[in-house]
Amino acid sequence: MPKPSKGTSEANALALGGLLFLLLRLLAVAHYDWDVAFSLADSVNFNDVIGVVVGTFLGAGSLTAIILALILPVAFLHHYKRLRDRDWRPHHLVMLAVLVGVFVAAVITLRDWATLLVVLVISTAFMIVVLRDGPGRPWLEKASSHLGVTVWLGLFALAGLTDTVWVPEAILTLRDGGTVSGYIIDVHSPYTEVLTAHGRQIRVVMSQDVVSRAEK
Repeated sequence: MPKPSKGTSEANALALGGLLFLLLRLLAVAHYDWDVAFSLADSVNFNDVIGVVVGTFLGAGSLTAIILALILPVAFLHHYKRLRDRDWRPHHLVMLAVLVGVFVAAVITLRDWATLLVVLVISTAFMIVVLRDGPGRPWLEKASSHLGVTVWLGLFALAGLTDTVWVPEAILTLRDGGTVSGYIIDVHSPYTEVLTAHGRQIRVVMSQDVVSRAEK
């Protein structure tokens, strides 16, 4: 049998990584309650992994900033190594530029200057170890040579450690005057499925009974 091409293998690895990320998200959002996670799995569109990733990344602001603070120094070291070995290409800068842009936006929005300081300190320490050929250099270079793995580990940590849902919390006002506070997971005629903010249970209401909804 012919061996799968490199592109096919990478696509399969990416699909598997996305599936594992989504599985961790369902469990974390359900507070690791298997029954609630099972109910969520019935409502979530598995084709919308990108939406779940982006929503998680933006929703878990502080944790995202911390994980980026750990990944960025490794990314800087990765690109420094490529420059030093004259193996750098312009497209290699794309991931680093995106990570830096997202981190800067998180720091400015959250005003988390302590995390920014952590990044600067760690990056400086990493560069000193590499330039002075310190004892930790082989380990750092090994980690930086597998930047993709480092990023995936960061994403898995983000998926499993935060219970922040990938959609904003909303307050639904019902026709009878009652309210439901939670996350709208799915809307399909004639039902609206909501993951309650407290207790993390799936509640199904008739869409026609929802008078209004507003983000909390």
